[in-house]
Amino acid sequence: MTSEQPLLSEEDKRECTDAEEPRGPMTSEEVKNLPDLAPRLQEQGIYGDYVVWRDNYMRWRQGGSKGAKGENTVEDHQKRNEEFQTWYPTIRTFTFRRTIAFWCSVTCLEGCLLFLWIDLVTTVTIGTPEMMYELTKVPNLMGGTFFLGGIYLAWFELINIDSERIEDATYNFIWCPVSDLTKRDISMFSLVGAAGYLVGAIFYTISQVSDFFALDEGTHAMLIDWPLIIGGLLFFLSGCCELIINNVFTSPPTSLVWWVSVMNCYGGLTFWLSACPSIFPGESATIFAVTGTITYLIAAVLSLLMWRGEQFGGAMIPALNRVGHVAVKRDPNTKNGLLVIEVEGDKSKAEEALNPKLSWRGTLFLMLFASIGAFQILACCTCLNHRRDYKTNPLYFKHFLNIFLTAFVNIIIVHMVLVLNSATVTMPKKGQEPYRSLAILMRVLAILGFINSLLTLQVQFEEAENYYY
Repeated sequence: MTSEQPLLSEEDKRECTDAEEPRGPMTSEEVKNLPDLAPRLQEQGIYGDYVVWRDNYMRWRQGGSKGAKGENTVEDHQKRNEEFQTWYPTIRTFTFRRTIAFWCSVTCLEGCLLFLWIDLVTTVTIGTPEMMYELTKVPNLMGGTFFLGGIYLAWFELINIDSERIEDATYNFIWCPVSDLTKRDISMFSLVGAAGYLVGAIFYTISQVSDFFALDEGTHAMLIDWPLIIGGLLFFLSGCCELIINNVFTSPPTSLVWWVSVMNCYGGLTFWLSACPSIFPGESATIFAVTGTITYLIAAVLSLLMWRGEQFGGAMIPALNRVGHVAVKRDPNTKNGLLVIEVEGDKSKAEEALNPKLSWRGTLFLMLFASIGAFQILACCTCLNHRRDYKTNPLYFKHFLNIFLTAFVNIIIVHMVLVLNSATVTMPKKGQEPYRSLAILMRVLAILGFINSLLTLQVQFEEAENYYY
């Protein structure tokens, strides 16, 4: 049955036409004799929309504060389907945008944790003076690399907004025709903002790499100080673009993307002004920058929650956030994947239109795994301080080489688990063994791995104090 075919057959229409004039509520027997339109709605691919609309309508009739949005007409539901098909025509496109959005959030989250570590080391004085190089400069570069990776993924998603390119696997890696954006009503502020973030992150990387070398005052200002100022300014301007894109000035703070935009803008402001010594000199610059790093961290967590709610556009592509929730089902007869729209409503009552969502507990464990990855990177960085012990103390060198390799393996394992969680978002149900037991054991290992990461760092610091003093 095509979408143009009517829900009521000619025979059904004649029955309705020949019926008596309305005479009050129908009896239960008369209701049972009404034609069942569910199979026809399912064939037209709009049954999920109808279920949510019906549940919202019944809740409103029973005194609920929120009712169904839109008209319960075939045309209205088909209009939503047409809009959805523009962004998610197939499962491949859906999976592509979902994966990109996930790793954008995770990499930025890990980058922020590493930046906070640097601020903590310099403020509280963790470790020995001999370890400061490995405890600050190396994590700074690693954090910047993660941050650059997350920003590039957001840029990559934007320049591959054309679903046909995703289907054909002909991706853009650097640029895309502006027409790809304009014909899909993507704001130019999205392009300018995403490009600003990317160029700003590159400036930060230049500064972080240059910081490894001993430079004279003029070269230091050109390769370290000015890139930080320019990068921070670009971050702030890109944050302003997010404010405009998401109508922050004209809408109430009731959505996740509203808060993500505000926090990104504030983070960019702090990064910019803290790099200007005439505005924030000395230690005040560090404290001001810490507040910006924290807001970026919170924004990364909120972006992960947006991903949990299937808002894959982040703060730069709001069009992907307005499409609606998606249910990916498999036809039991043809075994083909189907995409079904779920409009705004009570997800618990959407029946067949529901798609498994990441639980709040699952979200917390995702953040825990990302934290383990960041701490294990710090363990690797700390071990680099003992690279000179190869000749003077071979046994000590082997000890820290073993810690380095163990931490490196843990980093790989943690990110493999994150890859698995990006595809399998729910805990397997009871009876789905051995997958459920494996999922539970992974969460137990996450808790043990987090404790082990903290203990590893503490032991390294204590051994370093005994070694140097």
